[in-house]
Amino acid sequence: MKLLLCFVALAGLVASEPSQRIVGGSNAYAGQFPWQVSLQRSSGLSWSHICGGSLIANNRVLTAAHCVTATSPGSYRVVLGNHRLNNVDGTEQTIYISSIVNHPNYNGNAAGYPNDISVMRLSSNANTGSSAVSTIGLAPSGSSFTGQTCTISGWGRTSGSSSSLPNILQYVAMGKISNADCSSRWSGISGATINSGHICVYQSGKSACNGDSGGPMICNGMLAGVTSWGISGCGGNYPSVYTRVSQFVSWINSI
Repeated sequence: MKLLLCFVALAGLVASEPSQRIVGGSNAYAGQFPWQVSLQRSSGLSWSHICGGSLIANNRVLTAAHCVTATSPGSYRVVLGNHRLNNVDGTEQTIYISSIVNHPNYNGNAAGYPNDISVMRLSSNANTGSSAVSTIGLAPSGSSFTGQTCTISGWGRTSGSSSSLPNILQYVAMGKISNADCSSRWSGISGATINSGHICVYQSGKSACNGDSGGPMICNGMLAGVTSWGISGCGGNYPSVYTRVSQFVSWINSI
């Protein structure tokens, strides 16, 4: 049975779709992750959080390709400087999307959801002079981080059985494992293919979950991964799989 799940916060998720809320994490404090964005999609006259993202330049956000395949750029916006999804803290910057460039080799139907990465250009520049909003640097080509402790963050569900997203941004520290170890831990699960464009973190009882897709994995102060996929139920018994940023630096910088 295919038990993979992309961590998008959408109604009617099924187990065969790719990424989630942080499971086993803690409340972030305001301004702790100033590069974190809430990617939102319009529904009628309202907007809903669907994924995370990372501000990598004052006019560019990095997210997962599976977050932004359905509709035109005008259907999306990002909120920066956001701490509580359902409250106005006075630090928010809401900016609409002018263009979306998914990796040309992204394939949402292939095993392991390869090349699950997207660059969004903003319609205006973010104000990075605020303590609540700043950019994050990209992990350079060839970066490994194996054995290091990395941090993931997002507004995804805090358990697979939860029906709602947390109000406060969540985060958790997890150990980065090798791709060989990641592949071994996923063995026996249909569709769970690990390739060189993936980077994995694992710690029992901790996981990304629905709504965390596209969000950051930070290792050694750099953006090392983009939340992509994991196991349905978000139980923390399998690694969380991210798109390896260092594998795509040249492509990202070309957009």
